[in-house]
Amino acid sequence: MEIRRLRYFLRIAEDGSLTRSSSMLRIAQSALTRQMRLLEEDLGVKLFVRSARGMVLTEDGEQLRASVAAPLRELELALDAIRRPGEGARSTVVIGLPPGLADVLALPLALDLESRVPDIAVRMVEGPTGSLVDWLNRGVIDLALLEDAARDGRIEERLLHEDPLWLIGPPDAGLNGPLRFEDAARLPLIVPSHHLGIGGAIDDAARAHGLTLNVRMHVDAARLARDLVAQGAGYAILPRSYCAEGIGEGRFAGCELAEPAMTVGLYLAFRRHRRARKGDFDRLQEAVIAIAQAQFSRACPS
Repeated sequence: MEIRRLRYFLRIAEDGSLTRSSSMLRIAQSALTRQMRLLEEDLGVKLFVRSARGMVLTEDGEQLRASVAAPLRELELALDAIRRPGEGARSTVVIGLPPGLADVLALPLALDLESRVPDIAVRMVEGPTGSLVDWLNRGVIDLALLEDAARDGRIEERLLHEDPLWLIGPPDAGLNGPLRFEDAARLPLIVPSHHLGIGGAIDDAARAHGLTLNVRMHVDAARLARDLVAQGAGYAILPRSYCAEGIGEGRFAGCELAEPAMTVGLYLAFRRHRRARKGDFDRLQEAVIAIAQAQFSRACPS
């Protein structure tokens, strides 16, 4: 079986679209379709079904993706690490971000990394904090920006920013000045379900102060929580950098929380034992840190 077919398969699985994947891979859509048909014939299973949402993995397709993504990434990194740099050669590094941080950082990273490290090809993927830590350990991604410390001895991390948690509500909510967490807990809240990151910080504060949150619904995507708040569906507790733009535009009101004031740490994380070229990796890491800190300073000026 040709490894390139597996690479094509992973690209389609990630994009969910033959048209998009053929454009990214720079091969004809008909050729890509043929490669997937040959892969399915080799394996004797159907990997995709077409739907209104595009190319959707079957159960066998999901199993194949889970089995081959990390080994293929390890192979790619191993070859990058020993290949002689030639003119025009580029290392590839994959960065993972949770959706909330992606809203703040993905665009600045995409625009600025190309000029800062033009010899490194960067790919960005989204996932929840817990999944990103798992992907780091399995070698699926090389760097991750996290909303919480990894708490994993195999992962190194650097604290980039301490972001205060703010309460946001409908534009007419009258949120002026600091609000006690005890008072915020009584409001109909839209909170993350995950025990890490923002959800963990909120749950820890509630337990420490003997409070029961008035949870209206669980929503893990920060952008959806913001949209629901703007529509009057409830209140949300988010890092200031996630909501500063919407508050400034008047989409919703917001104020800082007090008693206690709460923060989440935003971290850059990577595996202790990694196969990417050290020089390339170090340059990329410093570039990501500089871009992230500049963006946080713009989003949350002192």
